[in-house]
Amino acid sequence: MSPQVRRFYESFAWKYQGETYNINYRVEGKGPPVLLIHGFGANVNHFRYQFPALVQAGYRVYAVDLLGFGASDKPSNVPYSMELFAELLRDFIVAQKQKEPWIVAGNSIGGLCSLMVAQLLPNAVQGLVLFNCSGGMTGFRYEDVPLWARPILFVVQKVFIQGPFFGPRFFENFRTRENVQTILSKNGVYGVNGVTNVDEELLEILLTPADDEGACDVFLSVFGGPPGPTPESILPTLQCPILALWGQDDPWTPYNAGAHPATGLETFYFQKNAESETNALPKPSYFWQLDVLPGVGHCPHDEVPDIINEKMIAWMGQAKSWYSPKVSS
Repeated sequence: MSPQVRRFYESFAWKYQGETYNINYRVEGKGPPVLLIHGFGANVNHFRYQFPALVQAGYRVYAVDLLGFGASDKPSNVPYSMELFAELLRDFIVAQKQKEPWIVAGNSIGGLCSLMVAQLLPNAVQGLVLFNCSGGMTGFRYEDVPLWARPILFVVQKVFIQGPFFGPRFFENFRTRENVQTILSKNGVYGVNGVTNVDEELLEILLTPADDEGACDVFLSVFGGPPGPTPESILPTLQCPILALWGQDDPWTPYNAGAHPATGLETFYFQKNAESETNALPKPSYFWQLDVLPGVGHCPHDEVPDIINEKMIAWMGQAKSWYSPKVSS
């Protein structure tokens, strides 16, 4: 690993079901707290461009390696799920004992985690920023698959993804440098406006944790695990404002559809709020904002960081006047 990329930062001892796990997290700056949550296969360093900008803007910035990712512990006997990740993040926020409310931001499954955390801690979260929020963890929802295809999907998940013979081979083929670089730069995960940021540093950030003991088991467990709640089931329960920054060319969770139908429904919520003259949603128009970014893919925060940081900082500066929860002591 090159000397400029640091993996291990601070350690949070998370107690879960009678076990204690070391959770790696990064924290910099002083001011109101901001929590950044990475997506599937990423880690705290995927926010390499957000830390300096947000710290300079006067925020105390945190990022957490979810259990099983980055430099956090990678137990193989844990039932990985969106609910588990949300519990971890809830406990982490509570442990920081911040007196000011949080802005929580996440990419992909980190976006879904953000929604879930705001639901769990309504008095601690002042606002959410979503970077191409996913509609589920990674596994498909059987109810969204035609009846005739469900047995096929079951076999693919249990035999070819999670099976003891094919699963590890799938992981080894998936995690090669050539494959990851192709997925990011040639298969459109990073859009045309962000593909130049698919550099050696990014590949190192994403690939190094894959060499850790337990990484294969975690990858297969999460990849074939339960999708968790849908975004549209959470949105109506939230009180805080939300900014959705969406890469229009994302092949995984595109603006008008997605690998999970819930993602399309979620963007419909924001689109309807932005376009409806009657404001059919039970929120003021500024509460749910959607900004679609042409030429940008699944990871807008890393593809066009200058644009994202500017929009995010400007929005966060206004969020306090829109919604000020009373933080529980």
